[in-house]
Amino acid sequence: MAENKRKLMTGTELSDCGIPLLAMYSNLSTESVLANHDHGNYFEICYLKRGMQKYCIENREYILHGGDVFITLPNEKHSSGNDPQSRGCLYWMQIDSSCKNLLGLDPVSTDALLKSLYSVKKRKFQIRDDTAAKLINAYCLTEKNGPLDIIAAKALLTVFLYELRISESKDEEKNVVSNPILTAKQYIDDNIKEQLSLSKIADRVGFSLSHFKYKFTKETGMTPGEYIMQKKIYDSVSLLLEHSLTYIAYEYSFSSPQHYSKNFKAVTGMTPKEYRNKIRTSGS
Repeated sequence: MAENKRKLMTGTELSDCGIPLLAMYSNLSTESVLANHDHGNYFEICYLKRGMQKYCIENREYILHGGDVFITLPNEKHSSGNDPQSRGCLYWMQIDSSCKNLLGLDPVSTDALLKSLYSVKKRKFQIRDDTAAKLINAYCLTEKNGPLDIIAAKALLTVFLYELRISESKDEEKNVVSNPILTAKQYIDDNIKEQLSLSKIADRVGFSLSHFKYKFTKETGMTPGEYIMQKKIYDSVSLLLEHSLTYIAYEYSFSSPQHYSKNFKAVTGMTPKEYRNKIRTSGS
């Protein structure tokens, strides 16, 4: 069985120029809750390639979907709230705000780049695929760790940070979900208790099945099947205190209570019983 993949690269040659961490995870199942924490003097920039991820700063929630960036400032506490870390693929980097030669730049250029990061007004926004590719390629080059690889990684990260800041400062966050996919999502939401057919949904919006899957994943950051399953599970939570698992399973067109429970844990990181106890505890 495939497992979640997670790799943290620390102590690389990039550490000497202000990048103490480059990392990625590829989660096929949920992970534990991300506890409230900060990174001291470090900025942290997260890019969600696919899936969904929740972050909280103080009392504000940020829900990331594929293509979103999330930025935390030095000493800024953040967490995933009460929710587990979701399935998906995330790349992230940390930047030492005390570094004087960030990515090999001179002190004046370093100061200008750090000031631009401190001046961000939004914590979450969309970036273009070609911008994200610079972070991903820098991660891959750092993993190779040859002398020329590190030089190229520094250059890519420098341009990545420039393009990131331009995207945020120009308020380029935009609705990348097209009308056909919005229509498909609305149909799913309205019929979430039914046994939904992806082929029929694709027909409704005038796409072939393969093109529908491609467009839906590209524009929402998750496959249609993942979206349907998450929607079914979170929609069913309101019934946990009043109905049996058997009732809920068949109400939402699962093949059995066991099938419902298995998917419930995959989505939330808890069994229905654990989640039910959590609701009761929080309400007492």
